[in-house]
Amino acid sequence: MSRLARSLLFAALTCLPAAAYAEAPERPSLALTFSPVASPEAPDLVDSVWIRLELGGRAFQAGETVLRVPLVSDNVDTVADQLLTLHAFDAAGPLPLAAHDTGEASDAARQWVAERATHGAVTVEYEVPADATLPPRGPAPPYEFSNDGGGVSAAGQVFMLLPPETGPFTTRIDFDLSRAPEDSRAFSSLGEGRAEAVLSAEQLRETFIMAGAVKAYSDTAEQTGFFGVVQGEPPFDGLASLAWSAELYEDYAAFFGQEGAPPYGVFLRHNPVNAGGGVGLHRSFVTTFGEHAGDSAAGLRSTLAHEMFHTFQPYITEPGGLESAWFAEGLAVFYQSRLPARYGMVDAEAFLDDLNFHAGRYYSSLMATEPNTVIAERFWADTRVRTLPYDRGMLYFATVDHAARTASGGARSLDDLMLEMLRRQRDGRILTNAAWEDVLRAELGPDAVSRFHAFLNGAMPVPESDAFGPCFKRTTDERRRYELGFDTAVLAEPERVVRGLVPGSNAEQAGLQDGDVIVNPVPQDQLQGSPRAELTLLIQRGAEPFEITYLPRGETVEIYQWERVEGVPAADCRF
Repeated sequence: MSRLARSLLFAALTCLPAAAYAEAPERPSLALTFSPVASPEAPDLVDSVWIRLELGGRAFQAGETVLRVPLVSDNVDTVADQLLTLHAFDAAGPLPLAAHDTGEASDAARQWVAERATHGAVTVEYEVPADATLPPRGPAPPYEFSNDGGGVSAAGQVFMLLPPETGPFTTRIDFDLSRAPEDSRAFSSLGEGRAEAVLSAEQLRETFIMAGAVKAYSDTAEQTGFFGVVQGEPPFDGLASLAWSAELYEDYAAFFGQEGAPPYGVFLRHNPVNAGGGVGLHRSFVTTFGEHAGDSAAGLRSTLAHEMFHTFQPYITEPGGLESAWFAEGLAVFYQSRLPARYGMVDAEAFLDDLNFHAGRYYSSLMATEPNTVIAERFWADTRVRTLPYDRGMLYFATVDHAARTASGGARSLDDLMLEMLRRQRDGRILTNAAWEDVLRAELGPDAVSRFHAFLNGAMPVPESDAFGPCFKRTTDERRRYELGFDTAVLAEPERVVRGLVPGSNAEQAGLQDGDVIVNPVPQDQLQGSPRAELTLLIQRGAEPFEITYLPRGETVEIYQWERVEGVPAADCRF
């Protein structure tokens, strides 16, 4: 399931407080205890994790599935093949479980079936390595286990063995730190230490856990619900960035009129493969840092501003999934620098850098005018398609914002249209493209609906010169298109074997050949927007691997950019 699809699901599900338990006594219960174990040889290193799962209020018959975990989740291998031990028992004693695989491709899962009927609550204990990570398959969210920096972290997607039903479950998440490194702390997406809630199976899988010798920002947790945790040592002040995020989270809550905001956690950890990326999970966001990317506090703040926006915004749920990514991701990119700039948390230069990055990546893309339908089809296979809902969506919303401001003499803006969609969602209505059309028609007339249809069909949105306020004006520049030089789908496959090498491309000129095996996964989304960044591939062709480096660029095209207007004071840039 994509990040967007998960976000859509979370928008429709409510996590209830523990006080709600009494209202549904028949609800099955699930208690998860997460126990990091330090290495005997290196007490500052988490070596393995013991997980204890107690299932109550649910009887299983002989031959019935007790536990299930996908083999692969969003292109990340789970612990299905890396369990060190697994034992189950109930009131009658040891409970034999038979493991077998079911389904194919993306639906493949491992299931554990009861060999006899159960009696009372079922307890399952299993152990996994704290670095239970198979070689990366390619573009993927940071779900996998990491035991960097004296801690351990992972998403429930990869380690939670759960009953096959969807829930909800009366849930308790707890920690045993008795064998963890000294001075350890433990957090889940629901906050620090023990947490109780009513959660669906999907929400459990979308729960992130980080424990061990970690650093935490939780100064405002009681007032705003925001907390942040850092595992390892980022090349910038991680806690300062989390404090910045806490302030912005409070501003978001006020902007969206949300009082008593629920817990929201940010987890920051090292990523040796695709640093700087992240994933939104249940009431939390996981982001990463590294040596060559994700090493900027400014970049992290932009990412956090984007992802926190997702926790408040409205979602179009029909059509579902990536077909509606233009709405969710386009809005988030539009506001990720707009709102921090409005609140004085980023300056005009940072706003301009963010705008021009997305505009440059879009207007130079060969896929700029592909219809919206192609996004769901080729999201993982082509970075130029994967970035369309973000970049093209943002530019489309900039045209709507400018039109609303112009039509109302500055009295109204995209804020009003977006908040109207949110009001409808809070009223329990299912948001669709038709709902957006209604809002557009009421605000800007039928021509706005026609322009929306053209946008979905691939029309290139070009905001007016002053669409981003009096501080900036539109200009043009030249940029070479992003060109990988071979079939883009290769980098999203488990075995990256080069095919479709483009004759005369920079890749061919650098010595790449069809049949070469690319050893390491290659992140491209940021690279695509960085016109002077070279790409280095680790190639296996013979006995010894070697590197090939080249500039992944092709023909030169004219693009739109924005520049600062001289003489306009910085105070006028906030709008």
